[in-house]
Amino acid sequence: THRLVLPTNNTIVSPRTFPYVVATVLALAAIGVFVEVLRGNAAIPEGSNPDAPFERADFRTMVIIVASIGLHVFLLERTGYIISAAISFWGVAYAFGAKKMARLGIISIIFASIVYFSFTNLLGIQLPQWILEKFISGIGK
Repeated sequence: THRLVLPTNNTIVSPRTFPYVVATVLALAAIGVFVEVLRGNAAIPEGSNPDAPFERADFRTMVIIVASIGLHVFLLERTGYIISAAISFWGVAYAFGAKKMARLGIISIIFASIVYFSFTNLLGIQLPQWILEKFISGIGK
């Protein structure tokens, strides 16, 4: 939100307002869920047996997902959106059990490219384009 260009007219609701409202609502919801869990009111999914033994969390999957997202954040400005998002998509899909790695890599690159070009061309939202920028500027010369 710190990079947003604010309108010159004096408006009460600026483009920065919505992200702050969403973040506040999500933080309050997280606090509410945390308090309910501490009180012992853990949710039981529909159709499951409340007396069933507690299943441990799959920490390997969680670590891979968190690492993929962290790597995306780390690489975003360094390699551009398409590469960092493709790596992130690949990592999350791998964590959820995808088996065909080459196919998954191709699909990740295609999906990241579709998202990139949709945001930049259709919505006018600029995403980091490090490698793409060098490639396009080389063609224009």
